[in-house]
Amino acid sequence: MNPMSDFGALRYRNRFSSTDKLRRWAWELVWLLGFRPTPRWALHGWRRFLLRSFGAQVGTGCRIAPSCRVWAPWNLSMGEFSALGDGVDCYSMDRITLGSKVAVSQRTFLCAGSHDIRSLSRPLITGPITIEDHVWIAAESFVHPNVVIREGAVIGARSVVTKEMPAWSVCAGHPCRKLKDRVVKERHHV
Repeated sequence: MNPMSDFGALRYRNRFSSTDKLRRWAWELVWLLGFRPTPRWALHGWRRFLLRSFGAQVGTGCRIAPSCRVWAPWNLSMGEFSALGDGVDCYSMDRITLGSKVAVSQRTFLCAGSHDIRSLSRPLITGPITIEDHVWIAAESFVHPNVVIREGAVIGARSVVTKEMPAWSVCAGHPCRKLKDRVVKERHHV
């Protein structure tokens, strides 16, 4: 049997309600007109306010670059003093939770949604991402759905994180794996 013979049966089915689509449209408009045009070095409080207005939980002192994309703010939670750098893409089709003092560097992709390749209609599948306190995710990394990055881990640049990363470790690669322990010599308190 040819799986390609009945294209009509393989049409993509959008599972989002009209309300979800309207909220996404409203957020895209606010992002384009009120979030994105702000200067990188100022108006951090304004960007936090806009995200909170759309349901995000954003802690004190967080810094979110104006070029950061958040697909659904109502699925984003950030602890205190965390940062989302330039060009970070929070594809928050499911919950993305960042602890306190987390740094997500430029052009990192936090991907909480994908498609099930076992079906030719490729239905949407989602999974949460949890990034615990004191984690640093270096530039251009990719974090898959259903991943937990434990406290204090450092993820090297351009890593592809497909599974849980251990606490207080330095991890890198494609796929990402632990390279060594992270030894902290100084602890600064803010």
